[in-house]
Amino acid sequence: MPKVLCLDNLSENGVEVFRQAGYDVDVKPPQKDIPAFVKIIGEYDAVVVRSGTKVTAEVIEAATNLKVIGRAGVGTDNIDKDAATKHGIVVMNAPGGNTISTCEHTLALLLALCRNVPVAHLSMQEGRWDRKKFMGTEVCGKTLGIIGVGRIGAAVAKRARSFEMKVIATDPLLTKIKAKALGVELVTFDELIERADFISIHAPKSEKTNNMVRAEHFAKMKNSCRIVNAARGGIINEADLAQALRDNVIAGAALDVYTAEPFEDNPFIDLDNIVMTPHLAASTDEAQVTVATDVAKQMVDYLSTGTIANAVNVPSLDGETRKSLESVLYLAERLGRFQSLFMQGYPQSIEIEYAGDLGVTDTYPITASILTGFLSPLVETVNMVSAPSLLESHGISCSETRTAHPVDYTFEIVVQITTNIETRRVAGTMFGKNDPRICSIDGMRVDAKPEGCMLVCSNDDIPLIIGRVATFIGEAGVNIANLMLGRDERGGHAMTVLNLDAPLDEATLEKTRQVPGVNEVRLVEL
Repeated sequence: MPKVLCLDNLSENGVEVFRQAGYDVDVKPPQKDIPAFVKIIGEYDAVVVRSGTKVTAEVIEAATNLKVIGRAGVGTDNIDKDAATKHGIVVMNAPGGNTISTCEHTLALLLALCRNVPVAHLSMQEGRWDRKKFMGTEVCGKTLGIIGVGRIGAAVAKRARSFEMKVIATDPLLTKIKAKALGVELVTFDELIERADFISIHAPKSEKTNNMVRAEHFAKMKNSCRIVNAARGGIINEADLAQALRDNVIAGAALDVYTAEPFEDNPFIDLDNIVMTPHLAASTDEAQVTVATDVAKQMVDYLSTGTIANAVNVPSLDGETRKSLESVLYLAERLGRFQSLFMQGYPQSIEIEYAGDLGVTDTYPITASILTGFLSPLVETVNMVSAPSLLESHGISCSETRTAHPVDYTFEIVVQITTNIETRRVAGTMFGKNDPRICSIDGMRVDAKPEGCMLVCSNDDIPLIIGRVATFIGEAGVNIANLMLGRDERGGHAMTVLNLDAPLDEATLEKTRQVPGVNEVRLVEL
């Protein structure tokens, strides 16, 4: 039974999901001591974190049993996703669970900033009545610029429109049709910076968004502009923002996220035109319950059925699709493994072709299965998550194409391997729903079952050859389960594939190679 580690004060509702599934669950506080974390992680199949624990490459290296890491929330920058992918570990998040919570906190920050709520409250606590000092500004009729229009950005846009704000937005993935449906104007980043009265950031943290808003951008903003960040720390350059606030380059800012949490060397402490909260956007009772239960259910589904949902390092694959593709994924894995064992030399490239109706438009899971099968005889551990990155790390290129409908089958999968000495092309299909077949090898039709011990014999199309080969196999005490023949033309080149009940020893293989008319014999043990 899987063993799960729940960290960072995960909601008890999420913990209960694992317990209801019958899993062995340990609940611990945030793991700040990495060496101590390394010592315990090896015994767990799954770990759930919020933002308090960093799952580093060092931790992942020691996580010999770990299959999935869950983030009870959206941001996964506290998880080394490259290391997880390399080790075949799925990283999941719960992107929808705190949408409303973060959206509402964004608007709370914006309104508090516009109406000077925090400093006015503090003055009242100190016994003062400073109405004139805390003159505010309205949002109605103003332009809100949203950077990043995912779930949260879209929710903010919807509510901003109810305040009668004009909403402009920039997002590299947002289409004009989607923008129109949201009631926002799609603009460039530079145009947004110059036009917006208020800016709200909802972009993910990445190499492209790190330090995205800095001094040169503050200089282009309106002096009356106010900026809010409840997304990820580091998207706004904090030092540049502090200087812009001191110099009144912009009117104000509101922050919920920071480059370091807890915040270190806070440059905003002496400023009164900023509102700060300690990463509270997702901190509502409702959101914490939702993200914890959502990610726990996803992890249970993955551990029990292989269903992948909301993964950030591998495309998601729901249980129904996985079930419908089960036979195709098996065929794909067999084709990849067959090629790995059949080829000679050092692999340089893999070319995959899909033709016909595979039942899905996204072929990534099928490709990942091919690569998993191909790499499994070559590396110590591999799965559908780690296969693509492992292939890249070994310097093997991979390409994927769709071609016209095959002539003879509903669909066909072709895997071509090029090594430093040869190129081999193998095609597979399904007979019915549950009968995977290798339908051709190097263009020769064979209709072979990709299972067990397979003897592939390339020979001249003349009498007695296969009889002699079969005799040697029988004399070795090995039974032939299936035998498939193919040829290009009468008297030309032929290929024979035999499924054997046991492998042949090297002496018997050498005898078959010496049969007159036999050009090549290779044994593949699937």
